[in-house]
Amino acid sequence: MGVLVIGMHRSGTSALAGALVGLGLDAGVAASLMAPDEGNPEGYFEQWPIVEFDEEILLRFGGRWDSPPVLPANWISDDDRARAAELYRSLYAGENFVMKDPRVSLLLDLWRESAPRVPSAVFIVRDPMQVAWSLAKRDHLPVSTGLALWSVFNRAALEGMAGLRVHVCSYEDLVERPGEVLPGLAASLAAWGEVAEDVDVAGALARINPQLRRNVAPVSEDRRLEPPEEILALARYLAGLAGRHDDFGATAPAAGWWEGALLEERRLLVAELTREVTRLEAIVADLVVGNEALRAQSQELRGELDATTAALERLRNAVPVRAMRAIGRAVGR
Repeated sequence: MGVLVIGMHRSGTSALAGALVGLGLDAGVAASLMAPDEGNPEGYFEQWPIVEFDEEILLRFGGRWDSPPVLPANWISDDDRARAAELYRSLYAGENFVMKDPRVSLLLDLWRESAPRVPSAVFIVRDPMQVAWSLAKRDHLPVSTGLALWSVFNRAALEGMAGLRVHVCSYEDLVERPGEVLPGLAASLAAWGEVAEDVDVAGALARINPQLRRNVAPVSEDRRLEPPEEILALARYLAGLAGRHDDFGATAPAAGWWEGALLEERRLLVAELTREVTRLEAIVADLVVGNEALRAQSQELRGELDATTAALERLRNAVPVRAMRAIGRAVGR
């Protein structure tokens, strides 16, 4: 089986994955786990091979995590399925594992189809303004872009989780009231056979650190930072989904017209910047090659100079001083 952590970047997916590990689920091969850093000192619980594969797919269709592409129909290839299935086999030793990468929210069809068995999912949602503010602080993204990304990721998740066993929780509730949230989550997972029925939630509780709740949006900002009504409507809808769903089904309220337009503009900008970076990298590569050639030529000339100097020194030692002076006078004429 296995549990997929679903949620937008900066929505608490790492905290949730850590709690699931505390319930006894396996985060996979330790050597390929993303290392903790200043952004997530408790760890990300993400497998690098999965992150790189997901980003490769997004790039293939003209986007990346911060400018997600519009995926065409039937976008999953046989090679994609084979590679995803192999990643499941190579990274997770048993059935009771947790897989986490926020990009999976956009690519759920692939990871559902390729799983060794039908997975369960835990979907974590966070206040959209908090997510947008966190992205602005960490990645310098405009707040409006962060809100559009929050919408796209969550809408894709709702569509991709249709028919799965899903437990929905709030990030704010998880970090502020873990003693209320985690027992219910554990009960759902136990009912689905993902964890033991008598699992002790103490290990999960120990992994939740409310002090790590960072990048909170200032509540005193002026009204220009209030989310549009489409974002607020989706946030209210997601909040109403909290709890256990044995057969998930949801239809999100309509997206705002500006969301797709804003992200399309960002995709074009990112593509242009990527082309420019590629051009500059090619120039740098040519300069490096040219520099190496000049260095090799310089070394060759240095060798010739050293050889000539040595030959001249041997000649000086072989010819009498008086004769050398005579040769010097003759050359001077």
